[in-house]
Amino acid sequence: MTTDERHHRMDAARVRAELTVQNLWLRYVALGGTGDAFDLDGYLQGLVPLATFQQDVLAQALNEALYDSYRAHRVPLSAQQVQPNGDGGLARLVADLLDGGHVRREDAEPSD
Repeated sequence: MTTDERHHRMDAARVRAELTVQNLWLRYVALGGTGDAFDLDGYLQGLVPLATFQQDVLAQALNEALYDSYRAHRVPLSAQQVQPNGDGGLARLVADLLDGGHVRREDAEPSD
């Protein structure tokens, strides 16, 4: 893929993920990108070159945004899935930990 094609595809992905340039830049910087928002906007328009590694960081930011967008539009199943490996105790434990870090005594694993 040529550099010209790559910036067009990245800008199309940005639009598909419904990201502004500023929001994309925040994701890009969070992954270690070093360009500023003006560099990113210029690259997406084909006006400013971007180093290959920085293009890869930008591509990763876009891929993650597209994945997040895809997950947000998934349709939930009508029934809760049965846990294949037991009674769901681990799932309850994780849910409890994420919900304030408190574990109910009856859900805690017995210590040996």
